[in-house]
Amino acid sequence: MARELQRTMAKGSAAKTERNLLNAYREINDMCEKISLPKTIGDIAKGLYKRADQEKILRGKSTEAVVACCIFIACRQGRVPRTFKEVCQLTNVPKKILGQCYKTLEAAFNLHAAQQPGTTTQGAEFEEAAGSSPKDLLRRYVNHLDLPVYIEKACVDLVAACREEGVAHGRSPVSIAGAAIYFVSNLYGQPKTAREIGTVAGVSESTIKLVYRLMYQERTKLVKKEWLDSGKVNVSRLPAALEAPAAK
Repeated sequence: MARELQRTMAKGSAAKTERNLLNAYREINDMCEKISLPKTIGDIAKGLYKRADQEKILRGKSTEAVVACCIFIACRQGRVPRTFKEVCQLTNVPKKILGQCYKTLEAAFNLHAAQQPGTTTQGAEFEEAAGSSPKDLLRRYVNHLDLPVYIEKACVDLVAACREEGVAHGRSPVSIAGAAIYFVSNLYGQPKTAREIGTVAGVSESTIKLVYRLMYQERTKLVKKEWLDSGKVNVSRLPAALEAPAAK
């Protein structure tokens, strides 16, 4: 009798685990569809969730938080970048909780092995280390703003120049990408407002202008000679950067 009871309880536990897993898979499918992620990303996220569930890596965390984290990591591994902010808005999981889950899975799954020696996941560098660099984000933002491909290329070059010159160091990838588009679109005479860019990037207008101001101050170093020689750009088109608002 005792053995039968144990078998019944074991079957019930296994069935509950299976139901929870299927519910999580459905949630992953729904979230991926909402932001038009390919099926491969959903499949990666499901594999990560199943492993995390089986190994009890995130015991005590809500299903929503684990699902959100697995989608974020799947996007990174599948080279379909999504920022922390986007995933948080999609899932309603607080950024702090998502960050805690990520760091736990990073250690458990050895995700940091893919980073360059000496990189960290602290502060504004966190998202870049996790696969959402300004370069990754630019193509999506430029497409949403209906700007031509050469604007995207110039933005990528501008971001690279900023890195070399130490301009906007420590700023978030999202704000750097947004400011680069603001800078380059004006430079080429196809201006997009900070508000338009901020709506697409999910960052405030004041943040974009704050980072733009840093770029504007170093414009003589950042604007490539070949851009000027092409006759397509005019530095005088750049909006004058006034005193920056206080950082928030």
